[in-house]
Amino acid sequence: MTKVPNTQENMEKCICEDCPSYDQCMRDKEEGFYCAEGKSACSFNKNGCLCGTCPLTAEYALEKLYYCEIGAEE
Repeated sequence: MTKVPNTQENMEKCICEDCPSYDQCMRDKEEGFYCAEGKSACSFNKNGCLCGTCPLTAEYALEKLYYCEIGAEE
């Protein structure tokens, strides 16, 4: 596992907005890129997780899910 650099290039690979758990609160706050920027400030329901299919997961050998809940990869 490697910490995900908070770069524009990596942000453009982010798929958080496509996640079934991504809700209106997260949209309103323009949140995302949780594996690098940290967990959501919103309360939300877990409706599924796409972290395992994110290109950043393979690129940085990420092993966890729900970064929106647990925060950035360390």
